[in-house]
Amino acid sequence: MTTRKFTVNHEPIGQPRHRVTTRGGYAQQYLPKSHPVHGFKTAIRLAFGRRAPVNGPIGIMITAFFPRPKSKIWKRREMERYAHTSKPDIDNVVKSVLDALNGWAWRDDAQIFSVIASKWVCSGDESPRVVVDITVAKKGEA
Repeated sequence: MTTRKFTVNHEPIGQPRHRVTTRGGYAQQYLPKSHPVHGFKTAIRLAFGRRAPVNGPIGIMITAFFPRPKSKIWKRREMERYAHTSKPDIDNVVKSVLDALNGWAWRDDAQIFSVIASKWVCSGDESPRVVVDITVAKKGEA
């Protein structure tokens, strides 16, 4: 069993829905080039590094840390980490991480057999980030 853990020092951004337009009577889907998810995906790839994609079953654990809301920032008062229960949805954050690593960390999304994800709000001195833990199991070991 092989593990690879890395941290992306970027605020987590969920994968948005594609926009649809019609050209020549045909519908086309697109994602605007100015959307911040593109920068998030680039940060994920840079944090992972360039390695050959792996084969075999993959389990992945994603922990997203969001910045504290302005209403929760208190001067000179320590604050504990707590669950993030607002937008973006956790499935959209997972989707953006998996899309960024598809073709980089593994050859195809079909190799992923397990996903564990959680969203947290940063405590006092923490910064927004995403921690990704990839485990590659040997066949028959999953």
